Amino acid sequence: MSDHLKAVLIVVTSGLIWSFGALVVKHMTDPQLYQLPYLVIRGSTVAFIIGLFLLINEKIDFFFNFIKIDRISIIGGLSLTTAMMGFIYSISYTTAAVTLFMLALMPFLASLIAYVFVKEKISFQNFLSMVIAFLGSIIIIYSSAFSGSIFGLIMGFISSLGFATFSVALRTKSNFRKFYILIYAGLFCSIISLCLMMLNGQELYLPLKNIFLSVTHGAIVAAGLILFSFGSKHLLSGELTMLSLLEVVGGILWAWLPILGINEVPSSNTIIGGIVICLAILINSYRFKT
Repeated sequence: MSDHLKAVLIVVTSGLIWSFGALVVKHMTDPQLYQLPYLVIRGSTVAFIIGLFLLINEKIDFFFNFIKIDRISIIGGLSLTTAMMGFIYSISYTTAAVTLFMLALMPFLASLIAYVFVKEKISFQNFLSMVIAFLGSIIIIYSSAFSGSIFGLIMGFISSLGFATFSVALRTKSNFRKFYILIYAGLFCSIISLCLMMLNGQELYLPLKNIFLSVTHGAIVAAGLILFSFGSKHLLSGELTMLSLLEVVGGILWAWLPILGINEVPSSNTIIGGIVICLAILINSYRFKT
């Protein structure tokens, strides 16, 4: 198996793991009331799990490496924080269709940022797969409600831009240094959310059920990010973000299965769009000989 195919399988697996995040949020009690405390606990969980992962691998060197924060790590950490927070606010202030439409722009934004700042080119095959994946997203949201505030739309775009920037920053790091971006992101998310709570006079309170769900979601995010980071070594920025769109397809599937407690039956457009996205991933995964 080639390094490229291994990386594809790893990133696809990360997308499938992330897809359970939507299922977790759907089981929350009054999610609109507990966005910020949820983000505080989820961010702390992400930082703790990835910190533990690095501590096991690097031993005492972890503490010295942790304080060696540089500009790229700050940019990458803040970008991922922006993506995580932007998604929560986007899905709260507008429809899922609008948020999904914004997230479908990630591969194009990542490719553009990578081309401008690190001179990373993209092949016709990769570009074709991104266009097909985008069309699949369009099919999913066709006839869906596009109501909601402009604020929700803007936050969806900011979330997409944040994850695209994070993916490019991740590509510039080698070995275990890239994982420190993930720790900083978790900490930034918790600190910024806590500051916003203080400004709003909001107490750090969550129902017990939501605490369990936020920790579970943090573990899901952390596991997916670890795999995503491993796969970033052999994939272009646009490929990384395009493959992560499988999170959308998986999220739809888990919400459909009655055994998982949601039982949201998808429309025919949703099923067709999901198949198209999977087709795009298959096209991207196969290396054509030139």
